[in-house]
Amino acid sequence: MASSISSQSTQKDTFQMATKNTGSIHSHTSGKIELEECSAQQKAEVDNFDIERQSPPAAPPITPRAAILLFIGLAMATFLASLDGTIIATALPKIASDFKAQSQMSWVATAYLLTYSKFSDIFGRKIMILFASVTFMIGSAGAGGATTMTMLIVFRALQGLLSIVLIIISDIFPLEQRPKYQSIIWSVFGVSSVIGPLLGGVFVQQTTWRWCFLINLPLGVVTIASVFLFLHLPFERQDLKKQLARIDYLGTALIIIAVICLLLPITWGGTTYAWDSPVIIILFCVSAVLIGVLMWVEGKAHEPIIPPRLFRNKTVSVLFGVNFLTGMAFLGVIFYSPIYFQVVQGVGATASGLHLLPMVMGLVISSIGSGALMAKIKDYRIFIWIGTTMVAIGVGLCMLLDADSSMGEQIGFLLIVGLGIGLILQTCMLAAQAAVEKKDMAVVTALCGFMNSIGGGVGIAMCSALFNNHLTTKFAELPLEILAVIAEYNLAEEITAVQKLPADAKVYVIGAYVDTFQFIFKCITPIACAAFLLSLFIRRLRILDPSEVIMGAA
Repeated sequence: MASSISSQSTQKDTFQMATKNTGSIHSHTSGKIELEECSAQQKAEVDNFDIERQSPPAAPPITPRAAILLFIGLAMATFLASLDGTIIATALPKIASDFKAQSQMSWVATAYLLTYSKFSDIFGRKIMILFASVTFMIGSAGAGGATTMTMLIVFRALQGLLSIVLIIISDIFPLEQRPKYQSIIWSVFGVSSVIGPLLGGVFVQQTTWRWCFLINLPLGVVTIASVFLFLHLPFERQDLKKQLARIDYLGTALIIIAVICLLLPITWGGTTYAWDSPVIIILFCVSAVLIGVLMWVEGKAHEPIIPPRLFRNKTVSVLFGVNFLTGMAFLGVIFYSPIYFQVVQGVGATASGLHLLPMVMGLVISSIGSGALMAKIKDYRIFIWIGTTMVAIGVGLCMLLDADSSMGEQIGFLLIVGLGIGLILQTCMLAAQAAVEKKDMAVVTALCGFMNSIGGGVGIAMCSALFNNHLTTKFAELPLEILAVIAEYNLAEEITAVQKLPADAKVYVIGAYVDTFQFIFKCITPIACAAFLLSLFIRRLRILDPSEVIMGAA
């Protein structure tokens, strides 16, 4: 995996550079130790220094067949994580209608935030990916058997898997090889994003939406088997008591509570409670206070779950911000586009999944293309700039979608969004990895994914509040006889009933929905533009050669 470090020429150059640095520390007379004058002990120290700083932990020898099977298992874990994130996009209207809980629909997506980054440092990658896979399957089984929306949301919160896969790939492959392998993983992410909405639509129309979650159970067995048999990363075993003592319990609890206190008022504002109600104001204030307390606690923690030093790295902070804003824009589009197609265009759940194909295919194409070009262009910023620009343009064009939009417009607009997202996701993660030292590789990888997830959660919660508020306002403007029909068909909780309305009422109602969807895209567009503006502050980062030390940005 780190064969490039073993080449003689690279080894010599690296040795000379590290020898020079070591000499400057240990020699007070000449200030420099020449290569030929190094003792065997000094050379060993230099080699250890070089290997520790420049290469990921080396895994024990693995046969080509075992390597393939392991990578298939990791790819399957990615497939599961992505599939579970998008398969419900086309099923959400039906789920909300069955539970008569349209107002809680966004929580099915926002609950999907659990990550295992710091725990994988404490307990080891293998233990944590196995634990994450088992937990994922438990959450899937519980969500598939849910009898209430609350039960579905609780089990949904247990399903977090993608970040640990990317951490393991970062351990196995050196930085200069990661674009190739991570582009494969992101391609799997894209393919499952294509299959997800389609499967969700098929399950809703042919069987039940519960299979959107139950399908994970047999697929999860493949991941568990391959990881258990073939993943062997070096890890220093510790006493369980010491491992448990290393966990940042207070930081973890504060993160969970702060996120909940932030999402609740965003979801409830203007619907369950007025925006100026004491409940909404108090929750926002509590969230702000908890975030402040979290920053203080993490600064004092021995092994913080979110190391404050990462946020003092300007490049990493900017990349986190881009990930957060991109997540807000992307998840807002991918969850509300199927609802637009089903409600306004009148297509079925399966067809609404087909309408998302341009976006997810664009994601696959640009992800693979950026992975292939990155080693040649050697500047991450170019891909992020182009990607954020395309997302902003694509989301902005979505504001033009209405009841009469052609198929060409729908395909073109979503294709642009997908191409942009594919350029951003893995590029931001690779740039963040290049900006930190090896000891922070796992946590920065997971935090990139977490920022994207929490951004998506905030984005969906925000869109849900805006959607419900704006739709309520538009309905209030309709004639009284139309309002009577809306109440009769219970559109407030059964969004899929729009197509059952009488023709005269249907025109009014679809008009209100079109205006609401356009309003949602108007709100998402500035967020995508902000991601582009923020990306301009990313410092120049190259794809590093193995002979170069991975340095954090100043």
